[in-house]
Amino acid sequence: MKAAELHRCWLLHARPYRDTSLLLDLFTQEEGRVGAIARGVRAVGKGKAISKRSLLQPFVPLQVSLSGRGDLRTLGQTEALSAGVPLLGERLLSALYVNELLVRLLPAHEKEAEVFEDYSRLLYALAGNAGLEPLLRSFELQLLDVLGYGLQLTHEVVTGEIIHADAWYQLQGEGGFIRQPPGVSDTLVLYAGNDLMAMARRDFSNAETRRAAKRLLRTALQQQLGSRELASRALFAKPALPTSTP
Repeated sequence: MKAAELHRCWLLHARPYRDTSLLLDLFTQEEGRVGAIARGVRAVGKGKAISKRSLLQPFVPLQVSLSGRGDLRTLGQTEALSAGVPLLGERLLSALYVNELLVRLLPAHEKEAEVFEDYSRLLYALAGNAGLEPLLRSFELQLLDVLGYGLQLTHEVVTGEIIHADAWYQLQGEGGFIRQPPGVSDTLVLYAGNDLMAMARRDFSNAETRRAAKRLLRTALQQQLGSRELASRALFAKPALPTSTP
């Protein structure tokens, strides 16, 4: 009998299905985002089910087998490749936010090896001491680029002229900027050229750049997400938590 192919993956989201199963959103290295059923893992008092269920947690690097065809596969063998990534507090919420982004934006069954590696690196970086906002903003920019929704941060969209540090620009459409003359209405949402240039370099060392990037990327991502807000953003609105991210 041919051995089942094993897939390296992360669990993005799980929800109950029928009496004892789970519906999973998996992000696999080989097939991108895949929907799967984990059968019987919520069964009471069954040792194998409990063991598999304990592995089906976000931020645990997994190796799994998948059977069946079509949009919904069946989860088989499940192993943890290592211990879960230790995330707490705001960094845990930020990782949950990224998971929701991937569930909403990644096309099903399309290999996204670059995003997979970026995501893996991001999780381990979130577990360290690197600045939270630069990590998130860099990942968001790269995700938009890879999915074909990238922002043109170095040249104007109409004229092709380079972005100037001392000029102001308005986002036009889904990815380009148009230079605005001095004294333009203050009702427009404008971005400083030096901030756009810094974003292009993934340089978020300046607080003004971080604020501009957060505003810009929220707008750019929402254009792709549609009218439905991300549920994870509500977690950051609670008074007990900082509001510096997403």
